[in-house]
Amino acid sequence: MFPVPDPKSAIQRRWHPRRWFLQGLLISLPISLTVYVVLTLGSWVDSIFAAPIQALFGFDIPGLGILLTLLSILGVGLLASHVFTAWIFDRINALLERIPVLHSLYSTIQETVELLLGGKDRGFSSAVLLRQGGDMGYIIGLVTRDSLAEMPSIGEDCIAVFIPMSYGIGGFTCIVPKEKVIALPDLTPQQALRFAMAGGVGSSPRHLREKPYSSTPGSASADQPQP
Repeated sequence: MFPVPDPKSAIQRRWHPRRWFLQGLLISLPISLTVYVVLTLGSWVDSIFAAPIQALFGFDIPGLGILLTLLSILGVGLLASHVFTAWIFDRINALLERIPVLHSLYSTIQETVELLLGGKDRGFSSAVLLRQGGDMGYIIGLVTRDSLAEMPSIGEDCIAVFIPMSYGIGGFTCIVPKEKVIALPDLTPQQALRFAMAGGVGSSPRHLREKPYSSTPGSASADQPQP
């Protein structure tokens, strides 16, 4: 005698509402949050020129504020790039740097924006690995200064390495000898920053998956880095 399948148990095996709900949550939640952030940011940007648009046309025109904001940013960039108008922004920078409280706030915001957007003269120069004490492995760092002339007491062979924190905005800066870091020439600073801030979750850069360690000249090989 063969066992007779229970129709009720077969239906239960095909019916997975809990699994469907979790799968739907995993798909819909990131999309919903992304749309919410974009709409909220877009609404805020659109409201910047709400008063002038209302005064000129007598009614609101959705999206016109965003267009005017983008054109204003483009105009500022154009004026700052022109030799005859760049002095205006130099005077504004000089004025903000002379105000005690605003100087600290403005400098912090300016340097943060330049680091994230990749300014010409400032930013992360390269990505490196820094060995932790004991058997703690390696952490990803970003070189911010290749020389520290203002700190002669620590030696000429030291560099400044910024260690970003995962799932947050922040980090700490380490002053380490150059020979203590392992360079990652195939990894851009932006890729290293995204990987570190995401805690390694998600699709990591191909170079980091295939060549996780790349040594500096004169140090150990990429397959077996030394401390």
